[in-house]
Amino acid sequence: MGKTSLLQKLISEHGEKHSIGLVTNARYDIDHLLPWILLSLGLSKRQLDPVEAYHVFSEFLIQESKQHRRVVLIIDEAQSLGSELLEELRLLSNLNEGKTLKLQIILSGQPDLHTLLQRIDMTQFAQRVVVDYHLEPLSEAETGRCIRHRLNVAGGHPSLFTNKACALVHRLTRGNPRLINQVCDIALTYGFAEQARVITSKLVAQAAFERSKGRILPLAAREELTVLVNVPEDATEIDAAPPQPSSPQPRPESPFPERTATRSVGTPEPFLYAKGVAMRKEGRSREAIYMLELAGKSPSYQLKAQAQIGLCHRSLGDHGAAIQAFRAALNDQSASRNEVINVQYFLARTLESVGQIAEAATLLRRIVQMNPRFKDAAYRAKELSSKRKHPTNGERGG
Repeated sequence: MGKTSLLQKLISEHGEKHSIGLVTNARYDIDHLLPWILLSLGLSKRQLDPVEAYHVFSEFLIQESKQHRRVVLIIDEAQSLGSELLEELRLLSNLNEGKTLKLQIILSGQPDLHTLLQRIDMTQFAQRVVVDYHLEPLSEAETGRCIRHRLNVAGGHPSLFTNKACALVHRLTRGNPRLINQVCDIALTYGFAEQARVITSKLVAQAAFERSKGRILPLAAREELTVLVNVPEDATEIDAAPPQPSSPQPRPESPFPERTATRSVGTPEPFLYAKGVAMRKEGRSREAIYMLELAGKSPSYQLKAQAQIGLCHRSLGDHGAAIQAFRAALNDQSASRNEVINVQYFLARTLESVGQIAEAATLLRRIVQMNPRFKDAAYRAKELSSKRKHPTNGERGG
């Protein structure tokens, strides 16, 4: 469980006994923190000047104290506040009188918060910190228990991930709860796509390998991934896994909810296609291509999947692969007129971007014949034809 999950649990368990305000999106560049605090406690929705705001907050503390309710103020991602706003927090803590604790402040943040509080100008603030705690990464055993707990709560089989798969998740994530969720979620997607009985270490490796190509997700053990994705599946790992329920069940919402999971609608292809499109829109084009290629194995999804693959390649800057995918999409003889026009337009625009003006113009004219009002096809066809008749110096070759 990460810090944000712990905070939510604290609020859910103690929200009735105490008045709890959670500030999650304050930044160092705001003028004052108090308006955000009032908003988090539901005290004011209008802009107050600093004196009014202080009076409202002070009076609230007094009234809550009379009701024997402590006000708990939680600042998440507190390292983003900076020294000036933290000093404002320190001054607010002066509202506590003697041994009567009206206001309790909880700071939560990244390791940078610890560094910030060690600065000389933060000495007075640091001296008021009664308890501090650093959340350590999960151990390998804790990672396995975390994965199985989430699966169990979601209604899945706790042993869906093999022991080797759980161990690999731990090595890749170094026990970071958020990364564990992300790796497991994409591994479940890959497993569902391949109709796997269990999630093995190889499936985890394949999912993590694709996810890490963009080097955005900070995964460890990259060298091990490269090896694992190229070795055959270990049959003993699958045989050692306990049997899963044999009756077909709808795919539940992901127990690792870093992203929104898409439900299956009877057969894998609709799920794979929807997941691939969602990934493309999220900018995860390489992963999307994998999902869409699987969806495209179904004849009914050939054109749509190949067209989306073309868009993925275009976003990756690989126009040659995009053109190839769009051409493959147009090979679908069962495609509707509108589907063909859309793919022809994408193909024409991509051809135009790589300087293949003649073919692009031909495609655009063909589109205009089928639908004279389709987007800007008529205008672009005329413009490209003009370019062919009057090429620029660059198009003449200098």
